[in-house]
Amino acid sequence: MSFPRTSVTVAALAGAACLAFAPSAAAATTYQVTVVPPIGTVFSSTITTLAVVVSPAPGGADATTPAVLDITEPDGDTTTLTVPLTLGGATQAIRVHEAGRYTVVATFAPPTSEPATSTMLFDVTPSPFGSAS
Repeated sequence: MSFPRTSVTVAALAGAACLAFAPSAAAATTYQVTVVPPIGTVFSSTITTLAVVVSPAPGGADATTPAVLDITEPDGDTTTLTVPLTLGGATQAIRVHEAGRYTVVATFAPPTSEPATSTMLFDVTPSPFGSAS
């Protein structure tokens, strides 16, 4: 079986073009982290859900890296949670103890890229159901 010289040349040029325009395997991906605030009114002494989205969805070694949530309550107490990601997203249920403004700092620090951080604030209103002990 023989290939004409033109076919071999076209195939070689096509392969070279594919390699030239392909992204570098060593190039680090720049990620963005978004914390989705709770939906609706959040009352104290209840449980609410926070969502974390990392985009683009991590792949390879980065896909097993969890997001870290640092939650600061109005009185200054801080809770740190490690949240495993599934396809770049995760949810975490948290208990809100008191009324006031909460601060959530989400960090995604994959091994092959720069860390990404996002801060989100949300307000908690006093519970209309009375206080829990």
